[in-house]
Amino acid sequence: MSTEVRHIAQKVSIDEQIVSLLQAKDKRALHLIYEHYAPVLINVILRVVRDKPMAEDVFQEALLKVWKNSHSYNAEKGSLFTWLTRVCRNAAIDKTRSKDFRQTEKSKTAVDLVSITGLSDREDVEHLYMHQLVDQLPVIQRKLIDLAYFQGYTQKEIAEKLDMPLGTVKTRIRLALKHLRSII
Repeated sequence: MSTEVRHIAQKVSIDEQIVSLLQAKDKRALHLIYEHYAPVLINVILRVVRDKPMAEDVFQEALLKVWKNSHSYNAEKGSLFTWLTRVCRNAAIDKTRSKDFRQTEKSKTAVDLVSITGLSDREDVEHLYMHQLVDQLPVIQRKLIDLAYFQGYTQKEIAEKLDMPLGTVKTRIRLALKHLRSII
C-alpha cells in the first residue's frame, strides 16, 4: 500500500476511500468492496436467486456494473452501502428474468420436503424458520412477501401481476413486515 493511500486511509472512512478510488477508476476500489461488503452483498443476491454459485456469479456481474456506473453514485441519495445493495439486488432480479435462469429453474427437480432434523446447513434452518414466520401472515400478505422477497418481484410488478393498486401493495407489504418484526 502506498504512503498516499495509507495517509488517506487514516483520514477517511472505508466508504469514502472506495468512492474516491471508484471516481479515480482505481481497481483497488473493487478489492475494498469485496473485502468489506462481499458476504452481505452475496447474501442479498442469494435471497433472490437462491443458489450460492449463481449468487457469486451475479455478485461478480454486479461488481462490473458498480465499476462501469460508479459515476451514478450520489452520496446525497444514500450511503455507498445502500447503493451497492441496490445494484446487487437489481442484478439478481435481472438474473431471475433471464432466459438462462428460467431454463435452469425448469430443469431442477421438485424439491423434497425435508424435516428440520435432516437440515445440516444453518442457512437451510434459517430459510425454514423464515417460511414458518411468513406462514403466520394473512394469505394476501403471505403472497405479497413471497413475491417480493422470495421470488424477487418489484412492488410495481406485483401490483400488475395481482391487478392491485401499487399503493395497496406497498401498504400491505409494510404491514406484513411490521407484523413479522413484532413476532421475531
